[in-house]
Amino acid sequence: METTQNPSTEVPQPKKQVYESIEATIAKMKLAFSNALLPEIFDVMYTVGYTVDKIGLLKSELAQLEVLHQTQTKESADKYNETDKFNVKKAEVDSIFSTHRGLLRILFKGNIHALKALRLDESMPRTYSAWFQMVSNFYSQLAETPDILTKATAVGVTEAKVAAQRQAIAEVQSLKESQSKESAEAQAATDARDAAFDALYPQYTDYIKYAKILLAGNQVLEAIGVKVK
Repeated sequence: METTQNPSTEVPQPKKQVYESIEATIAKMKLAFSNALLPEIFDVMYTVGYTVDKIGLLKSELAQLEVLHQTQTKESADKYNETDKFNVKKAEVDSIFSTHRGLLRILFKGNIHALKALRLDESMPRTYSAWFQMVSNFYSQLAETPDILTKATAVGVTEAKVAAQRQAIAEVQSLKESQSKESAEAQAATDARDAAFDALYPQYTDYIKYAKILLAGNQVLEAIGVKVK
């Protein structure tokens, strides 16, 4: 027997939420507060406490928010720039390290001393700190153990290449420290911006709510960003 689905039993899908960017919200607040002193708006909103001084304070808080947002944008850009430089340099070092390690794992197969000293019998770590320790140890052991380095030269892992890698590893660590510094500064800037936004946004929404009631249907609402049908 053929059955049909009852439309009334279908579960309605939730509406997708639309999130507005901070830039867009700041622009709306700027429009509202900039036109708040227009006589046809101000005279009505004054009745619920929006004095010249209060509007001036809102404008001042908005100006500070704009500065904080610009700072956050700069700090985030600096963080991404340092992260990119770090990733590129680390990848370069790791590529060469992987080649050298692969060659020496073959060369020193059965040589327990070399395998243990260079940590060739271990799996590659996933975290940066563990990776850094392994790579640093690998080239330090080569540089400081002449008999191992002499044998490694047979497969192209020369003293010059070891020295170059040690210098590159130092550069990677320096970039990591710079990246961490920029990340901390970007987070601090984001926290400061978000705190200022969270303090001002409710005041803006209250202002708009009052305006919608007191100026309901009035075309002047368009001046503060409220569409009038």
